Amino acid sequence: MSDPSCIVCGGALAPAVARPRSSYAPLGSYRIDACGGCGAGATIPRPTADELARCYEATYSYSTHDLIEAEKRRRAAALLAWSGAVTGRILDVGCMFGFLLDEARGRGLVSHGIELSAGAAAAATARGHDVFAGTIEDFARDRPGLRFDVIFAQHVLEHVPDPRGFLATARALLSPGGKLVLCVPNFEARLRKVARSGWGWYQVPVHLHHFSSRALHRLLDDAGLAVEAERTRGGDTLFLMLSALQTLGVNVGSSTASAQPGLARTALRVLGEVTRPYYALGDDELAVIARA
Repeated sequence: MSDPSCIVCGGALAPAVARPRSSYAPLGSYRIDACGGCGAGATIPRPTADELARCYEATYSYSTHDLIEAEKRRRAAALLAWSGAVTGRILDVGCMFGFLLDEARGRGLVSHGIELSAGAAAAATARGHDVFAGTIEDFARDRPGLRFDVIFAQHVLEHVPDPRGFLATARALLSPGGKLVLCVPNFEARLRKVARSGWGWYQVPVHLHHFSSRALHRLLDDAGLAVEAERTRGGDTLFLMLSALQTLGVNVGSSTASAQPGLARTALRVLGEVTRPYYALGDDELAVIARA
């Protein structure tokens, strides 16, 4: 088998993170190689569809995100404000429990969601939202007439086996002049260089791709989407806790924080308040607005 090449620019990959820690795989199961051309990273070996399915079924849960609901809502409100969406129809891909949809509804926007997790989709639907359980491609086939003024995808693209296909579908779902708002872990983050293998958003193998700003711009440009704005912000409290523990060499399972939810919620709330300035100072999350 030939060596894998960069999915963004086709460049050669070289070792970047030999043993990234993750709450989804034993240490040493995967590595991350990076492209010298565009700076994108790739999880190696590339997991098969069956391996990913088993990983999601066994370990992937949104229960820990529910522990920082107030923080998730603040971040959603800030992203919605940054997007400039004030009227029209929006779509949130990977909407989880519907935190951004709640904010959008409160501002008078017509909102729709897509969520792959059946449990989270049901929870958002129970809150009165129109949420489709499946992929963006499934949604486009199911509702061919719908078009959106703004599409959000927070921490989705790094999970998608075919980012180009995802972006092409998102582009087709946008109204003329519509905007796509993407958030991904920033492979060029300062904390990643300090934490090294312990940085909290490697999350191999479910994070298949690791994007730099150059790589994301290249993908969006190839998809016919023009980047209008870019910003970075610090990771959330779960990310900071995970980064700290993993940097100290602690192996953290995906269900660790939810084992004692009351205690975990209190501890995370305190940590979130202490580290709140990091939201503005950090650069672990890369966000862009691109227009069709």
